[in-house]
Amino acid sequence: MNSRFTKPTIKSKNYFLIFLSVFFLPVFKENIYATGNDYAYAQGTAASVAFLNQGADIAGDKGIMSAVASVSPNSVGSLALFGAVFTGESKYKTDFIGNRVDIGATSLIVGLAKSFNIGLEKLTLGTFFERGESSYDGYSDLPVAGLGNSDYSGGGLLAYIDFKNNFYGEFSGRMGFNQTDFAMNLNEAITKYDYRALYAGCHLGLGYAFKINSVLKLDNYGKYFFTRKFNKNVNLNDGALLRFSDINSQRVRAGTRLSFTLSEHSAAYCGAAWEYETIGTIGIKDYAGSFPKLKGGSAIGEVGVSDSFKDFYFDLSAQCYIGERKGVSAMLGVSFDLFSRIKRFLGYSIEKFYSDKTKRFIKNFEMSKKDCFDKTLEIIKKLRARVTRKNFEKGYAIAFDFAKSFEDCCLDSTEAGVFITETNAENATVEVCSDNNILGEKFSVKFFEMLISNPDDSK
Repeated sequence: MNSRFTKPTIKSKNYFLIFLSVFFLPVFKENIYATGNDYAYAQGTAASVAFLNQGADIAGDKGIMSAVASVSPNSVGSLALFGAVFTGESKYKTDFIGNRVDIGATSLIVGLAKSFNIGLEKLTLGTFFERGESSYDGYSDLPVAGLGNSDYSGGGLLAYIDFKNNFYGEFSGRMGFNQTDFAMNLNEAITKYDYRALYAGCHLGLGYAFKINSVLKLDNYGKYFFTRKFNKNVNLNDGALLRFSDINSQRVRAGTRLSFTLSEHSAAYCGAAWEYETIGTIGIKDYAGSFPKLKGGSAIGEVGVSDSFKDFYFDLSAQCYIGERKGVSAMLGVSFDLFSRIKRFLGYSIEKFYSDKTKRFIKNFEMSKKDCFDKTLEIIKKLRARVTRKNFEKGYAIAFDFAKSFEDCCLDSTEAGVFITETNAENATVEVCSDNNILGEKFSVKFFEMLISNPDDSK
């Protein structure tokens, strides 16, 4: 018979209630554990949950980091693309006698992010699509291994807030469908199943990142991950019925990451973390015996490098795992401010500097427009800021990354603009402004001091 499970028919109005139940309603279940072949059957579901947890790691690590990086080098309010890719192989213990599942997996997320200033705090919000594919082998006390494939497709939301006192907080929530199949050749007969189930999850994180000196930065963090897989009754190809219980996975992780500044825009880092899976028993109702579990502690080590350009950011890292989970993986996070690039090409990205709410600081200088423009670019470079766009004919230069020189009043992403108007061949009027008026004032004072050439205050 065809054992493929049909798509669940869930009315759209119930999705919100399901999502709430995932995070807030405790579920108490009495599981009767399986014996014999049933342990092997449950290995397929154990592999799918472990795989879904790997997807949660992408959203809670490189996904968050790429989303934040996608908006950091650009003006607040810019919409940016971000993404992350994971690939790796891991072995998960499923009991104390050595049974396990081996998983080879590749996953990715792609999304959009936008940032907002809330006082001196910076909030980044994002939405993403996620997709993952894997294959697995499940080893038990049976003479042959069960094997199969698992994949998922879904979406989610993420948020990150930088409190500007070295503390930060992060969140991600995700939901989608997981497809899992299983096959085992036992006594010269193939036993298999195939089913589709809803999954949902979230993660919460808190961290404290601070500079040790001009080169070293230390990030200490704690994270909580929750994943729930809503399982279904599954028919084996021989007609037998397996009633899998819903599975709740909870993990806590504590870690630290040390970053080394290599240049103004690049860094290398290494880190270590300890993770503990608190719940992870895979249940089949109406049977008795032992059950596979994804429970226990694992140590995680990582090394990586990151770099950023005007509109592009990447973060490449490798991880190793020892303990209940053993294996290696690699993750790549990328972001690209495509929308800002389009705006710059079309010439629309400087409109915010003409807002009535933007305070302007103006002086007249006895120098040509060309000399004033060239000196402006030199001053921005000396202040260790970066020019995002410039136009001599229109007389402006826009820059960001002023936090290196004005750390107490702005974010890395806050922009400031210098506008130059030629009054005659030997005179020019210079206006300095920013959507952060505190930065605009401090930057204008320093800028005019460095540019000064018999200035007269404008009236």
